[in-house]
Amino acid sequence: MPEDPTAAVDEGLALHAEPREALTGKAATQERILASASELFLTRGYDNTTIAQVAEHAEVSRATVFWHFSDKESLFRECFNRLCEPFRISLARDQSNLPPEKRLQEQVELYQAFVAARRTDVDGFIRWAMEHPNFREWLTRTLLDLHNRFGGALAETISEIVPPGHDPHAIATGILLMLDGGVFLSYFDASARSIEQRRASFQAILELIPRRNPGRY
Repeated sequence: MPEDPTAAVDEGLALHAEPREALTGKAATQERILASASELFLTRGYDNTTIAQVAEHAEVSRATVFWHFSDKESLFRECFNRLCEPFRISLARDQSNLPPEKRLQEQVELYQAFVAARRTDVDGFIRWAMEHPNFREWLTRTLLDLHNRFGGALAETISEIVPPGHDPHAIATGILLMLDGGVFLSYFDASARSIEQRRASFQAILELIPRRNPGRY
């Protein structure tokens, strides 16, 4: 086990992320605004954050913030999209060249690494969004879309692993439910020992998936 779990998680996300070029000009300014707004929304909440505060934190004018984002609500939505972008990009990567067993393992690790690395940010945005009625429906749609796309990717991979007569969508749904359950349980018991036990249990379940070529696992 690595000494620094956070470093291990960051490394895991880096393996799944596409390389990004350094931003310049308007793109750099927009990224700075989003980073500043995200920090303020998470620490102060939506209602207690103003465009003036975002502008001051990002070292730009209020007019510049409004030039990039029409209003505070649009800025909030874009901040959450920015938070989910690494997961969305990784999910869209073409992994067809990977053996299905390796691909399945990487997909599971992607979910676990993203939740662990961005847990505080995700919790903060969801908390503020659920407290603000303007965002509830949109947030639900956004999260369910990511959730369903990930489930579809799992099902496609599992279809290449299981023998005929087994439902890859049902198996993928079961795996996704276990991943979601691990996140839920971590709210009540986030000790390193319990997290490791849940990971070991999850791995054991993955090994029970029927294989069309058992000797290759």
